[in-house]
Amino acid sequence: METLIPPHPGLRQGGEDPMTPGFRRRLAALLQEAKARWGNLTPEERRRLLSLLAGLLSLLPLGRLGRVGLLLEKALGPGGQVAFSLLLRLLRR
Repeated sequence: METLIPPHPGLRQGGEDPMTPGFRRRLAALLQEAKARWGNLTPEERRRLLSLLAGLLSLLPLGRLGRVGLLLEKALGPGGQVAFSLLLRLLRR
């Protein structure tokens, strides 16, 4: 299976304790890289990635994260920019 975004060497398989020194700095660097990679994706790759994320998130129970899948579905259709900005606001909370 082809991957749109290869795994990042800065991520550990078992997760990382947020209290570890430098965690926030590494997280910020990973988020900046993810933003840059998103900007390099073609519109088709973006739609495909959003579709995969919507499928995964729709499996979550209803609640804040479960509703994110619905927002991603709307992001794929007309008015997607508005829905996507709402999604980003939710994730920042």
